[in-house]
Amino acid sequence: MDAYIKNKNQVIMRKSNYLTKSKGLITALILVISSMFIVNTASAETGENIFKTNCAACHKLSSKKTTGPGLAGVTDKREKAWLAAWIKNSGELIASGDADAIALFDEYNKMPMPAYTQFSDSEIDGLIDFLAANAAAEAAPASGGSVASVDAGEEGDVTLSDSQSSIIFWGVIFLILIILYFASLNSKVERLIVERGIFPDPHSIKNYPAIFVGSLIVAAVIICAITFGLQNNMGMINILLFGAFPFVAFAIFILGSVYRYTKKGFKVSSLSTQFLEGKKLFWGSQPFHWGLLVLLVGHLIAFLFPSALIAWNGEPVRLVILEVTSFAFAILALVGLVLLIKRRLTSRTLLVVTNKMDMVVYTILLTQIISGLGVAFFVRWGSTWFASVLTPYLRSIFSFNPDLGAISEAPVLVQLHVISAFLLIAIIPFTRFMHFLVAPVDYIWRRYQLVIWNWNRKTIRKSTRHNFGKRSRNH
Repeated sequence: MDAYIKNKNQVIMRKSNYLTKSKGLITALILVISSMFIVNTASAETGENIFKTNCAACHKLSSKKTTGPGLAGVTDKREKAWLAAWIKNSGELIASGDADAIALFDEYNKMPMPAYTQFSDSEIDGLIDFLAANAAAEAAPASGGSVASVDAGEEGDVTLSDSQSSIIFWGVIFLILIILYFASLNSKVERLIVERGIFPDPHSIKNYPAIFVGSLIVAAVIICAITFGLQNNMGMINILLFGAFPFVAFAIFILGSVYRYTKKGFKVSSLSTQFLEGKKLFWGSQPFHWGLLVLLVGHLIAFLFPSALIAWNGEPVRLVILEVTSFAFAILALVGLVLLIKRRLTSRTLLVVTNKMDMVVYTILLTQIISGLGVAFFVRWGSTWFASVLTPYLRSIFSFNPDLGAISEAPVLVQLHVISAFLLIAIIPFTRFMHFLVAPVDYIWRRYQLVIWNWNRKTIRKSTRHNFGKRSRNH
């Protein structure tokens, strides 16, 4: 017994020494990354909330054309009544035969602007006054007597220079080195524990409810920090989160999946708990998976056919039907997830087969679904946002040429939704999500299984022997 305790203490001391030695490396890496990415930048200009949450993704305050026309001097070109009618419902204005509305509709490939019938007349007047004030500010001379050369619409655009691209590249390398270092450190500690003959109690259960609450608190702190950084345009946070992080997430997903499949093949499973408990699983799993499946298909349609989706949303009734349906399925997914979390944390049988990554997954999924619901409810309209802002951004990511202009000006809820989605992709190799990569799709084309009964069923029914029927024979 004394020898066991001595060995255990030695392992603990060795583990502590490893972690102590790593502090210097961690501190150095943090200082290097901080010096690379923390730069002094001017805070972003703020305008009316109605413009930032509904118009900024498709329109610039300059004359630059993006998804829609630039709004510089728009109050001089159009009358206030015409602008109010266009903002309220552009489809009705086009249908009325207004020549200017039809010309604008044709100029932008017959892509209608969503109707904003939820705005009151005073809110629309406030938006138009904001546009007029912005145009007056652009026309006003700067302090030196010359016209200010800063384009308000260009201020939100984020372009990657050669130096910034280099910084992102080396930042990704640093992150990969950190991950490899800690993976090596963890492997050494585990090997040391096995060599010393010390194994944890296989029947011990951690306090997972407390771990889950801790995960929620950590997530809340991180979300507040990210929100503060995004709203104040701190350093290169937009480039880091929307330019570099997506590539880091996909790299971790691909490399981690390959490593886990080749080195730890037995763990490539969801470790199903249906045999341990099935009733609560049904009422949680069904709404969660069906809600998530419908939402995933909807996001995929918006990614593949953005113009068709925006055209569909041009009619207010169809837009409301789509938004309400999507919102209902999101609520369904959230209810299912809450039931699954409750089932996991309240069943002692399930706690035995639970791990810390399950708590992390639940936290990120809650963030993802709640932020999506926030986009749908507070930043209308979510489907149009996706088609007009996120689709061009995601396509630029897949083309390895990130365009951060629109996503950098999107509302914080949209940005958090995007960040949590990429984080979810990054953690797949370390969670139960790995099982979808080895789904038995070959069952679709596999031949039917043949079952041959070699016993006489009438004899079996009448027999009083313990060994029923005849022996099976090979054919």
